[in-house]
Amino acid sequence: MGAIIHVMIIAQIVAAVDGGTPLAPTRGEVEAALAKSPGPGEMRHLVESAEPIVIAIAADRAASEATRGRALSALAYARSGRSHAFLENFIIRETPSREPSDHVLVRRAAMALGWRSGPRLTEVLAPLLDSDDRDVRLDAAAALGLGRPRDAEKPLRARLAIETDPAVKRQLETTLRLVAPAPPAP
Repeated sequence: MGAIIHVMIIAQIVAAVDGGTPLAPTRGEVEAALAKSPGPGEMRHLVESAEPIVIAIAADRAASEATRGRALSALAYARSGRSHAFLENFIIRETPSREPSDHVLVRRAAMALGWRSGPRLTEVLAPLLDSDDRDVRLDAAAALGLGRPRDAEKPLRARLAIETDPAVKRQLETTLRLVAPAPPAP
């Protein structure tokens, strides 16, 4: 089941033996768990038990791109304002970028933020619709579809009018149906 399950069991044993609370995992343990491509349940547990560490890893340029990307993805399961603000600020700080590795990380952060939604979702993600990277545009449109903010209709329509990539166009059209459904027929 992975390193995180092992950590959970050890922490529960320690708590049961001394009557205290379970110990939070260390950064090394969290990095090891992220390196093993954890599933959704393990990611949720990581952010529930070590959210500050997950945020620190996501922000750490010395950590591997894959580990940072998984940390950003895991933040979709966090429920704190701190992690939400981190995702928003990460996207704003890293946009625009010419670095391919930054594009991957921004895409992960955008999807995590889309799952969480929030009042600034369109403000933060709409600029990504103008990225030079088609995958960033694609994931920005998908993330807006996840959050379904009503104020996303205008930037989505503006991008659809000039988009040339067929996959991005399809995603924009799908997302528009989610955020601005057609009125019912009379």
